[in-house]
Parts: sequence; C-alpha cells; structure tokens
Amino acid sequence: MSRKYLIFIPLIFVATSLFAREAIYITAYSAVLMDTRNKKVVYSKNPHVKLAPASTTKLMTALVVVNESSLDKKVTVSKRATWMPPSKVDIKRGEVYTTGDLLKAALLNSGNDASVALAESVAGSEAEFTRLMNNMARRLGAKNTNFKTSNGLPAKNQYSTAYDLALIAREAMKNDKIIEILGMKYAEITEFNTGRKIKLRNHNKSLWKESSCTILGKTGYTMKARQCFAGCIKYDKRRSLIVVILKGKKLWPDLKELAEKGRRLF
Repeated sequence: MSRKYLIFIPLIFVATSLFAREAIYITAYSAVLMDTRNKKVVYSKNPHVKLAPASTTKLMTALVVVNESSLDKKVTVSKRATWMPPSKVDIKRGEVYTTGDLLKAALLNSGNDASVALAESVAGSEAEFTRLMNNMARRLGAKNTNFKTSNGLPAKNQYSTAYDLALIAREAMKNDKIIEILGMKYAEITEFNTGRKIKLRNHNKSLWKESSCTILGKTGYTMKARQCFAGCIKYDKRRSLIVVILKGKKLWPDLKELAEKGRRLF
C-alpha cells in the first residue's frame, strides 16, 4: 500500500508542475491565440468583449483594398485624407501614388492619411468603404465587429473583439501581398508626378528582435484602445498561430509571452 502512495504522489507533483509552466501572464485585457489551420482557439482571455480596435482596423482595410482594387491603380490624394491626425505619412493634396505604395504606408507606418486615400479610391468615400469592410467582416464570421473608419481612429459605435480580429487576421494572412508588406522592415514610396519619396519604417518592433519565431502583424494604439496587435506568429513552415492583443499595457512583453507559450499549445 505504501509503495502505491510513493508512486502516486510524485505523479501529482509532475502534473501540477507542467500545468503551472503553461500558465500565461499578460497585461492585455483581451487576447486570442488561434490555430491558423483550423480556427481552433488554443488560448483566450475575454475574447468576445467589444473593444476599440485602433489601427488593427487597417488589416481589414488592406483586405478590402486587395480584393477590390489593382495595386497598380493610381490614387489621387484628397484634401480630406490630408486632414487625418497622426500617425500619418504626410501625403499632400493632389499627389498621386499607386495603391500598392499607399498600402505600404498604411500597414508599415500606420498612415491614417494613406488609409483614407485608399478608401476613397476604392469606394468613392470612406463611409461607403466601411460598408464594404463590415460586409466582409460578416462573411468571415466577425459578428461582433462594426467599423466606422478605415484607419481605426476613434469613432462612435466602432468596435471589435479579439476573436473577430483573429478571424480577420487569419484571412489577411492568406494574402501573399499583405504578408510581403507586413514582413518589410523598411520601404520607400514615390509620388507619381514629382518623384517625391517618403521613407517608411514598420511599427512592428518584433521584426528587429532575435527570436525563434517570426511575428507579422499590425500594431495599434489610442488612449481608449491602449496597445493592440493583430497578426500571426510563424514557428516554421507548418506551424503558426494567429495572435490578437487588445487593451494592453506592455505590448512587446505580452507578444513575447504569447509566442513562447503558444508554441506548446498546438
């Protein structure tokens, strides 16, 4: 009888230790890790709470743009687009850029002005463009999402959830052009008529950090939304997780924690 107890007690200890080692500690109010292959949620924290999405919105903007427009299409910048507050890339009224260049400005430098210029080019107005965004969100199963702007700037009745943004990010990661842009550390765009060049630098600091995985995605921040991220953690050719963080206090430590623990959650 005593031998059984001697065997049984260590087993309980090992099991408890393994469970504790998999605990995830992050500052974000809401987060999701989703298996890219099958949409299985392997970790979540308040996944269905409606929150401000900030500039993670631009992933949906990019999806609509690549579905509705040619990347070679020339876009003339409107006065309204130049009125957008930072982050912006300071494109000027009447300047002409290709859709592909403005997409880089929106995804790398989080250009709010570039996002509006793209929206107006695709749909005639930002309001009509957000209708396209919301229609696509519904098709993807993002039922608790409502976009009112193309860039994620604060707006009444604009919200999403970590789970919905995971569905949106998963769809974005199917597009080779979006993946290519998100993987760029730097880029340069050129105004069509004058040749004026604007240098871009990706806001995703993970690209500069040494790691055994690659984290691609879109950052976001407003006073209300706090620090946000939506994208993908690539471990190897076969394994990847969609990652979403909303209302975080320490974005990069949170991402590191999710990436390290996520590896063992498949």
